[in-house]
Amino acid sequence: MKYVRAALEARWPGKATLTVFGHMGDGNLHLIAGVPDREKETKRALNEIIYDPLKPIGGSISAEHGIGLEKRDYLSWSRSPEEIALMKAIKSTLDPRNILNPGKVFEH
Repeated sequence: MKYVRAALEARWPGKATLTVFGHMGDGNLHLIAGVPDREKETKRALNEIIYDPLKPIGGSISAEHGIGLEKRDYLSWSRSPEEIALMKAIKSTLDPRNILNPGKVFEH
């Protein structure tokens, strides 16, 4: 949280906010950052600031709500190639005809 707060302040001095809440007992924290705009480049920079510190500590970019479309491109930041392959295998096994959200997270 300290790293994220400092990085937000460095990128958007006096204009960024950070709210943290969640399930501290199991380490599942939700970070909500407010920044000046919603441009594509701003969103990318914000995601990288929030997700980057998770790599060295083995954190996850998503918790109980799943990966979703917005975090799809960052899945490899917190999951190994083997874990992703297993996720794809489970999806293929449970949805062999690829009719449940086709192409949303994994291509069939």
